[in-house]
Order: sequence, then structure tokens, then C-alpha cells
Amino acid sequence: MALLARLFGLIYLASAALQYNDPDPLPWVLLYGAAGLACLLPLGRGIGRHAAAFVAAIALGWAVVLAPGVEGVAPADLTSSMQAKDGKVEIAREVGGLALIFVGMIFVREADRRTRTRRAIQEDWARSEEA
Repeated sequence: MALLARLFGLIYLASAALQYNDPDPLPWVLLYGAAGLACLLPLGRGIGRHAAAFVAAIALGWAVVLAPGVEGVAPADLTSSMQAKDGKVEIAREVGGLALIFVGMIFVREADRRTRTRRAIQEDWARSEEA
């Protein structure tokens, strides 16, 4: 799971770098960058779990705010051309990006939880062998 979390991190950081041509790059660079860093933090130490929760909350809140603007957008419109026909297609793509960030942060939280659980079991095992 740690390897997959690192891969998510690199993908998010690459996504942050690709925002240079976006009309409003700063919030996207910050959010994708924060998601990337949350994925690259050490698992099982707690900080990654808290960072992932913070980023997930921002992504979910932002997606909820944008979601009403995607009514009537067909799935085919999202991939047909990178030149959006109207603002709704662009908003739908942004909601999709936010959803990917949210899912990735949930994955990182689960990876952190599993790492902490595994570490606790190993420590308990080691203590029981010492006794």
C-alpha cells in the first residue's frame, strides 16, 4: 500500500505541475501539491493521516460547491476535446479532479491505518516474546 500511496503522490505532484496553463492555476497547484505531499509523508506516524483528512475535506467541500454547475453535462463531453464547449464541461472536469483527490486521500488514510495496526501488532508480538 505504501508504494501505491507514493505513486499517487507523484501523480498528484505531476498534476500540480500541469496546471500552469489553467485559467486559475494557484488553487489547483496548491490542492494537488498538498495531496501529493500527503501521499509522500511517512505512513503510520499520524501526520499523513491528518494531512490526508484535511486535503480530503477541502476537495469534498469544493466539489460540493461546484457540483450544481455540472447539470446536463454528458460523460462524452468530458473527453471529446480539451477545449470546453462551455463552462459546464470545465466545471465537470474540475469536479472529477476533486473526486480523484478525495478518493486518493481516503486511500492514504486507510494505508496509514493499516500501517499503524501492523506496527502495533509487531510491537505486541515482540513484547510477548520477551516475556
